[in-house]
Amino acid sequence: MPQNDNDVHPVSTGLFGWIEHKWTGRIIFWGLLALSAVLILIDLIHHRHVQQDIESISGFYGIYGFVAFAFVVLMGRPLGWLLRRHEDYYGDADDSDGGHL
Repeated sequence: MPQNDNDVHPVSTGLFGWIEHKWTGRIIFWGLLALSAVLILIDLIHHRHVQQDIESISGFYGIYGFVAFAFVVLMGRPLGWLLRRHEDYYGDADDSDGGHL
């Protein structure tokens, strides 16, 4: 396939070229901030039919999701420690049978 002078495929430039602009990060940041503000305002006026009293606290689902995600991320280290094998678990690379199983 033909490529341009920068060794970047033209299709990838068309699809992902906007990422290289200096304003992209600012637009994403301010867009997410505005979306969050709108969702918080909607959460304040939206009436929910809750089953537990704690669910009626404004922002409960956001806080619950953040805590659950943080728990999963932080449990990666102990789980990795538990499941990880040593480098020589399968034996040395220069075993006597010539590498055949």
